[in-house]
Amino acid sequence: MVCMCNTLTAGFELQHRISLRSFLIMPLLLTIACPGFPQGNSITDSLYLILRESKPKAALLNALAAEYLNIFPLKAEELSEEALEAARKEKNDLEEAGAWHNIACVRMSLGSYDTALVMLGRSKEIFSRLKSAEGLLRVENSRANLCFLQGQLDDALEKYNSNLAGALKENLPAIRTTALANIGRINWLKGKYDTALQWYNDALVMADSLRNQFMRGMINLLAGIAYQDMGYYELAAARILLAGEIFEKMNYLSKLPYTYNYLGSVYFELQENEMALESYRKALERFKINGDEWGTALTYRYLGRSFRRLQLPDSALRYFRASLQLANNLKDRSGELYSRRFLAEVILEQGRLDSARLLFNENIDKSVMAGNIREKANNLYDLGLLYVREKKLPDAIRFLNDAAAIADSLDLFYENMLINKQLSETYEQMNDPQMALAHYKVYKSLSDTIFTAEKRKNIDELQLRYETEKKNSEISGLKMEQKVQAEYLRTQRILGYSLAVVLILVIATTLILWHSYKQKKKADHEKEILLKEIHHRVKNNLQTISSLLSLQSHNIADQVVKDAVKESQDRVKSMALIHQMLYQQEKLSMIDFGQYLHQLADSIASGYGRPEGIISCTVDCDNVELDIDTAIPLGLIANELIVNAYKYAFKPAETGELNVALTRVGSHKFTFSVRDNGRGMPDNFRIDRTETLGLRLVALLARQLRGEVSCINNNGTEFRITF
Repeated sequence: MVCMCNTLTAGFELQHRISLRSFLIMPLLLTIACPGFPQGNSITDSLYLILRESKPKAALLNALAAEYLNIFPLKAEELSEEALEAARKEKNDLEEAGAWHNIACVRMSLGSYDTALVMLGRSKEIFSRLKSAEGLLRVENSRANLCFLQGQLDDALEKYNSNLAGALKENLPAIRTTALANIGRINWLKGKYDTALQWYNDALVMADSLRNQFMRGMINLLAGIAYQDMGYYELAAARILLAGEIFEKMNYLSKLPYTYNYLGSVYFELQENEMALESYRKALERFKINGDEWGTALTYRYLGRSFRRLQLPDSALRYFRASLQLANNLKDRSGELYSRRFLAEVILEQGRLDSARLLFNENIDKSVMAGNIREKANNLYDLGLLYVREKKLPDAIRFLNDAAAIADSLDLFYENMLINKQLSETYEQMNDPQMALAHYKVYKSLSDTIFTAEKRKNIDELQLRYETEKKNSEISGLKMEQKVQAEYLRTQRILGYSLAVVLILVIATTLILWHSYKQKKKADHEKEILLKEIHHRVKNNLQTISSLLSLQSHNIADQVVKDAVKESQDRVKSMALIHQMLYQQEKLSMIDFGQYLHQLADSIASGYGRPEGIISCTVDCDNVELDIDTAIPLGLIANELIVNAYKYAFKPAETGELNVALTRVGSHKFTFSVRDNGRGMPDNFRIDRTETLGLRLVALLARQLRGEVSCINNNGTEFRITF
C-alpha cells in the first residue's frame, strides 16, 4: 500500500488509488450486466450452423446476439435488430422483448444510457404483458446496472438483492450468478474486500456448475482486482491470468485486453513501471484492433497514471487529454469525469492552481448532473488539497468536510480513510490538536481494518474455500458424466468410421490450403519489398528534383523568381517526406500524420525562421493515420499554410505563435487548422478570389479532399479545412 511523506504528496499518491478504484470497474460492468464479428467461438459457430437450417430465426438470432455481447458488441446490435424484425414476422412477442433487451445492453456498453433506458422500457412492457418472470428479472438487472454506472450504489445494491431473491424463487441460476457477482462488486467498491470475495466465490461456484466460461473469466478477473487492492499481488496476478486464459480459449477477444490492463495495474502497484507500461501497450494494441474506443480510453488513463508517477507530466497530460476526447466522443460521462480530474491533478502538481481549480469545479457541477456523487466527493477532496497548497486552511477544511459527508452517506470505506487522514494533517497545521487527534483516530481505525494480522489468514481461508468448492463442483459434474458415458461410447462407435473418412479429407484439404498459404505469404513478402523499394526510389527522385531546383536558384538574380523556385522546392520536399516515412515503417499504406507534421514544421522553421524575431510553432495531432491519397494533398496544404504564416503573418523582429492541428470530428471526418496571432488578413479577403499561387493551390487541394476551407480573422489568422 502507499506511504506518504508529506501532506501534498500523500494526497496525490493516495488519490491514485481512489482514481483507480473509481474507473476500473466500469467497462467490466457492461460485460456482466447483459450476459448472454470478425471471429466467434464454438458457441457462435454452432448457433450459426443451426441458424442457416432454421425457419423460425428470432430465438436463434437473440441467442447469437447475447453471445456476441461478449465478443463484438456492434455485431450483437446488428443481430438483435435482425432478431427484432424476425420476431415481428413470426409474431413472437417473447423474442421481440429479448431483442429490445439485447439492444439496450449494447447501447449501455457504448455509454448511451438514456437510449438504453428507453429500450429497457419497451422490453419490460412486453415481458409484463407475457408475465415472464425471467424476462422481467433480466430487465431489472440491467436497470440496476444503469444505477451502478451513474454512481447510485445504494439503489443498485437494493435492485441486485431483489434480483437475487427473485432468481432463487424462480430457480434461475444464471441470473442468480450475475446478481451474486454484482453484489460482490458493490461491496468491493465500498472497501469491504472480504465480503466482496465471499460473494465472488459463491458466484464462481454457480458459474462452474453452469459451465459458463464467460462468467468464470469475469468473476476471476473481479476477484483478482479485489486481491490487488488488499495487497495480495500474487493471488491477484494468478486470478487475472486465469481470466485471460479463459477469454483466449473461448475467443472472447474483446475482453482479453482488459486482463492486460489489470495485470499492468498489478505491476504498477509493485513499482514495476516498465512491465506495467508493456502490459498497457499490449492492451492498447488489441483495443485498437478490436475498434474498442471505450477500452482505448481506459488504457489512456492507465498510461497517464504511469507517466505521472515517472514524473513525465507532458506525456501524462497527453494521454489524459486523449482519454477525455474519446470519452466526449462516446458520450461516456463517467469516463469524462475521471479523465478531467486526472488532468486537473497533474496541472495542480505543476503549480497551475487556477486552471486546476476551474477543472475541479467543472467536474463537481457535471458529476451532480450525471448523478455520480462518488466522483463529486473525489473532486471535493482534490479541492481540499489545492487549498492546503495555497495555505488557505479554513477553505481546505470546508471542502474536505463536504467530501467526508458524501463518503459517509455512500459508505465509501477507502475514501473515508484518506479524507480523515488529510483532515487530521490539516487541523494539525492549524494548531488544533483536538480535532487533528479525532480525525487521526478515525483514519487509524479504518486503516487497521484493512491492514490486520488476520488478513492473511482470512485470504488463505477464502482461497481454500474456493478451491474446495471448485473441486466439489467438479466431482458432481463427474458423477453426471458417468451416467451418460455408456450412451456416449455407443454413439462414438457409430461415428468412428465416418469421422475417419472425414479426417482423411480434412488432412488432405489442410495440406493443399497450407501449400497455398505458404505461396501467398511468399508473394506478399516480395510485394512488400517491392513497394518499399518503389517508395524509396520515389523519395530519391523527389530529392533529386529538390536539389536541382536548389542549384538552379543560385543562378537566378530576380528575387521574385528565386522565391517562387524555393516555394516549389518546399512542395517537392513535403511530398518526399511522405514517401520517406512510408518506406521506413511497417505499414505501407498508412502514415502517422502527427509525426509527419512535426517533421514538416521543423523543416520549414529552419528555412524561414528569422534570427531577429522568435516564432514558436506547436503541433497538436495524436494517433491520426492517413492513407497516401489523403496525406499528400493535406501535406501540400500544410506546407503552403505554414510557409505563408512564417512569411507574412508577423512583422520583422516580432515575436509570435503558430499552431498546427489535426483533429478527428467524427468516424470519417477531420478538421485541419493553421492558426497564428499575427497581423491578420484584410477584412475583404476571400480565399476563392485570391491571386496568390499558394492559397489558390490550398483551395484546389481542399476540393480534391472534398473539404471546405474557411479563413477566420480573430487576433490573427486561422485557416481551417474540414474534410
